[in-house]
Amino acid sequence: MKNPNSLVARRQAPLGPLYRADPAKALSYKEVRTRYAGTTDAVHGTVFPTGFPRFAWDYGIDDTVGGFDDLPNPGHLLCAALAACMDSTVRMIADRLGVRIERLEVEVNGDADVRGCLAMSRSVRPGFRQLQCRLDLELDPGVDPQVGAMLVRQAEKLCVTLDTLRNGTPITVDFEVPDPAQTEPDTAAVQTGPAA
Repeated sequence: MKNPNSLVARRQAPLGPLYRADPAKALSYKEVRTRYAGTTDAVHGTVFPTGFPRFAWDYGIDDTVGGFDDLPNPGHLLCAALAACMDSTVRMIADRLGVRIERLEVEVNGDADVRGCLAMSRSVRPGFRQLQCRLDLELDPGVDPQVGAMLVRQAEKLCVTLDTLRNGTPITVDFEVPDPAQTEPDTAAVQTGPAA
């Protein structure tokens, strides 16, 4: 079942041949940055997505770990990434299949035992203990139930963020911390008296 008017199909049509001919072109690179220059407190910050200079996400820290709970925290951003990815995956597949969605809501929730990130117990991980992703999906009444079931299966299979979280994608962390001794001026090159 294909939708001849599918925006997604039109956008994706040239991609298959392109990626088969050059698989390197199928790699999609994402990057975000934070910047702190000593101008805000330790429990607030901003994330900037590279390539979108007009957009930024302000975040705060949860009061369970000493913040003020006055802005979404990094846990909200993680849940938001999963919700947005699942929502868009469902809608793109539905568009390709010509399945009309009457209503779609994606809710993601989870919990973390904050004793882990407060280093109170070695037996408690700092990360989320579990995440739940709930889709409330209502399709047009004329949609074949088997097509609806296939849509849900495909969405769960193809959601990038869900796959990333489920399969433990390797993450490297590199800290660049200059040695203070190497950042001081070279005293041997500094003249303190009159030139000879």
